[in-house]
Amino acid sequence: MRKPSLVLSSIAVTALAAAAAVAGGPAQASSSSSSSSGGHSHMTVLASHLNNPRDLTVSKDGRLWVAEAGRANDANCVAGNCAGLTSSVDLVTSHGVNRIATGLISVGSPGGIASEGAVSVSFDRGRLYTQFAGNTVGLPTSGFPSWVLRAAHRELGQLALVTGGPQGIHRLASVGDQDYRWTAEHKFLVPDQFPDSNPNDLLVVNGKKFVADAGANTLDWVDRHGVAHVIAFFPTPKGSPTDAVPTCVTKGPDGALYVGELLGGDFAPGHARVWRVAWENGKWNRSVWARGFTTIQGCSFDRWGNFYATEFEVNGLSEGPTANPAGAVIKLSPSRHRSTIGMGQLFFPSGLAVGWNGAVYVSNCSIAPASGFGPCPKGGQVVRFS
Repeated sequence: MRKPSLVLSSIAVTALAAAAAVAGGPAQASSSSSSSSGGHSHMTVLASHLNNPRDLTVSKDGRLWVAEAGRANDANCVAGNCAGLTSSVDLVTSHGVNRIATGLISVGSPGGIASEGAVSVSFDRGRLYTQFAGNTVGLPTSGFPSWVLRAAHRELGQLALVTGGPQGIHRLASVGDQDYRWTAEHKFLVPDQFPDSNPNDLLVVNGKKFVADAGANTLDWVDRHGVAHVIAFFPTPKGSPTDAVPTCVTKGPDGALYVGELLGGDFAPGHARVWRVAWENGKWNRSVWARGFTTIQGCSFDRWGNFYATEFEVNGLSEGPTANPAGAVIKLSPSRHRSTIGMGQLFFPSGLAVGWNGAVYVSNCSIAPASGFGPCPKGGQVVRFS
């Protein structure tokens, strides 16, 4: 999915967000009931007025972390592209939001809707990691303040260890740039859109790092030297109008990796798939595990083997003036029974995490700046369903 040089989006929603700003919708209440089935009928807002909250993770001690992609910075704009140090990695508690790492790169359009920056978080063995969207290919050499350009080159596309404080990260791997080079060498796979890269989700488990790249349509394993190895490419059916756009990766109860797609080759509802990727017989193998989803952005399993996925737009990805902001969470049981959570309460949801007690956490209004817009007057939110 092609982006302007300094406006990056895993979901290509610049026009969509503008349309949603006038689409309207009901305001969020701090606590209410949803039309979900199979439990999780009660929604509680844990945090509001966040800047483009994306991926979530729950550490084993029950702490909840979120990546805020930021609001760019309207004071630093060139030809409609804005950038600033407004992204952060946060800890969400009952007392509010504690921004652990601050002053991170954020890029987007004026107004801060659908900005990109730190987009994913993962907690493993006492350490917190984050993944930045995009890559550094094609960044301008002038026009922006030097400190903005330095931050962009330092952080875009990076997998990093969160150390805390201003610019509180330690870079580990330039995943975005490496994937961009890989797609340039494999342009034949998606001739009309490669080369491209846009890392969107990070999973660190037992010290192993995996990244789903929405632009490269790949799943990467990142080794301890910072080298990104493509272990799976996700194709689409012949004749598809667009590409797969893998947006999330999670570990299943069987130890395999499960990857959700935004599109699966089509903007219409029901085309997104969930892939199973596993090391078997001395190699990585991929297969379609589930079908019939729409615009998946986040995914996770609970400890009982239920699979959850956020659907960013339940009516299919639309960038037109009639774009519908309604989203939801789909729960798929081990017996393949489907139920819906949060319909009528979620708008453009993205990240998803499940606690040990089965509570489902979602980043709601995930493309909203703190000031809000349209169906998201309280900006980005983190909500819990129980």
